[in-house]
Amino acid sequence: MPYEGWVPGAGATVPVEPASLSAQVMWEKYIQPRRPVVLDGLLDDAVWKGQQWKTDRSYLQDKAGDAEVMVEPVHPKEQCFGTSMQRKLMQLKELLDLLHDPAQDGTFYLTTQYEAEADDAASTATDEGPGLDPVLPSPTHKLRDDFPLHPRLLGDLVLQQCNLWMGSGTKQRSSGLHHDFHDNLYILLQGHKRFVLFPPSAHEHLHIRGDLTHVHPNGLLVYDDAHIRADGLDELDAAHWRIVARSKRASKKRRVEGGAHDSYAEVKDAWQQLRAEREKEEDAEDEEEEEDDEDALGVLDGGDAESEAGDMDEGEALLANLEGDEPPSFSLIKPYQLHAHFGIEPAMQKPEGATSTLAPSPSCPAPLVVELKAGQMLYLPASWFHEVTSWASESGPHMAFNYWMHPPDGQASAYADTDIWDTIRERVVAL
Repeated sequence: MPYEGWVPGAGATVPVEPASLSAQVMWEKYIQPRRPVVLDGLLDDAVWKGQQWKTDRSYLQDKAGDAEVMVEPVHPKEQCFGTSMQRKLMQLKELLDLLHDPAQDGTFYLTTQYEAEADDAASTATDEGPGLDPVLPSPTHKLRDDFPLHPRLLGDLVLQQCNLWMGSGTKQRSSGLHHDFHDNLYILLQGHKRFVLFPPSAHEHLHIRGDLTHVHPNGLLVYDDAHIRADGLDELDAAHWRIVARSKRASKKRRVEGGAHDSYAEVKDAWQQLRAEREKEEDAEDEEEEEDDEDALGVLDGGDAESEAGDMDEGEALLANLEGDEPPSFSLIKPYQLHAHFGIEPAMQKPEGATSTLAPSPSCPAPLVVELKAGQMLYLPASWFHEVTSWASESGPHMAFNYWMHPPDGQASAYADTDIWDTIRERVVAL
């Protein structure tokens, strides 16, 4: 099915609303229609203390300084982040020292911690349901008391993950053009951020790395024929959650009415059969992918080296997809080419020795450009493409905090499958 959400027309801009906006208005005007919005101000939840992280370095260091984090080095050739550069393990207090060292200006960036071990019970599969992605990866698990798990503004959306973002340098650095798989509330605490935005429907113009096989009506993009529903759940995990929800409901009923206590063990055989079928299917897919890679390498050995103006040579495209560890959701277009194509200023300068000329297709719609200021938030629906340029202020490193929320697929409420999402919400709230 095609994307059914909001698409900007000619001359459209991202609206600015007060951060005090009600959750109902936020849902009706932006979340449900899948429309980005800038919110002027920070969270008004009583437990929010994130502003202390940037105003008092000792506060952040004392509370989370010993947390181990994986830090991304800048790419030496492209001079940007969001690449396959190997990350460096260090304590947060070491990173803080580097970010305040002029000799390390713009060298390191704290981003998502998918490579690090998370101190998070929700990430482990139990009889209460499948394993979730680490909800509080380092260092956010050390800052748990400083922010709400479910911000008032986002209503019934369920938290997928929180992250702290930090970098240094007054020279602009880009994170590369890509999209995420969850709704994003991005809170800029210090520094500057410029977002270049495209709706999910622009995917055909942006030379994404992966093999896109499905677009849900809410915009969620799915790759490699993965069994992913519009709410972001793998179909097998959704079946597991449904078993848990029904088992809990039956157990509660039996406790009230008397009789045998329904246990998870009674339905586990059915779940294991589903898992075995999926594993068999995935093994067959892996074998097919290995054969495809061998065929692709054969094309590279004898491919045509010429390319048409503005398009990627077949051999270059195949090589780009076989090399590196960038996710499928990243575009192959370099930031300096993106900026030059649309006349975005100030533009990232083309690094010395860079040779890529890949640009968006001629019919690509113009992007929305958001200059986010410290003390503002940006809501961005799942699978909206964004290229983010960051730079620090005179008062210190650029710093942001974000919430990724499971994408909604409901109309009157966030999720159509209420049984499953009530159960997942209970699991997250219990952290």
